[in-house]
Amino acid sequence: MCVVRQYSVRNAAEEREVLMNFTEHTKIRKEKFGTVVFDTLTEKIFITDETGGEILGLIEEGRDLPEILSVLCESYDGDEQVIRKDIVEFIDELKSNNIASV
Repeated sequence: MCVVRQYSVRNAAEEREVLMNFTEHTKIRKEKFGTVVFDTLTEKIFITDETGGEILGLIEEGRDLPEILSVLCESYDGDEQVIRKDIVEFIDELKSNNIASV
């Protein structure tokens, strides 16, 4: 679903608590090919596909995980559990790279 993946699964109770913000050193820019995330502190660049960009946009709007899941399930055909797992993995990757924090 998204470019970078980390494999950890959370239970539904933990997922409801996830409300994130981008760290102050994170810059996000939408491009034709996807979304570019730049960490000004480490000077690392991350590139996501369209779906990753959509998740980043929803986080920027202040949406929590259940809301993000609802939006993506409406937009894409697929099993809800698979979509949920992909979202959680993407969010975990954002957090592990200090792009987003809870």
